[in-house]
Amino acid sequence: MSLAGLLNQTVTIYNKSSYDAYGHEVVGSGTSVKARFQETTKRKLLPNGNLLTIDGIVYVPSDTLVNTDDRLDYNSTKFKVYGKYSAIEGNGQVNHVKLEVIKWKET
Repeated sequence: MSLAGLLNQTVTIYNKSSYDAYGHEVVGSGTSVKARFQETTKRKLLPNGNLLTIDGIVYVPSDTLVNTDDRLDYNSTKFKVYGKYSAIEGNGQVNHVKLEVIKWKET
């Protein structure tokens, strides 16, 4: 089953290029990608016992260049890619990529 028909929104992905002198992520130029963005308030229990709230789930095509810690912009809101999961079909091919995003914290 193809996900392409459901990718009717656009997000901009900014790949992390480095860290600055203060330890903040530095991102490169943005790339617009067709996607499906769904707001959520999913909570994850981290290994240290803290709770983290996932603010959105984003589905993108399998050939999208994105990694954790990259910035993703949707509707003028900035998010940080926290989790990346590939959806594998029965034939071993990647159908799409699911991203978990949290709101970008600028300091």
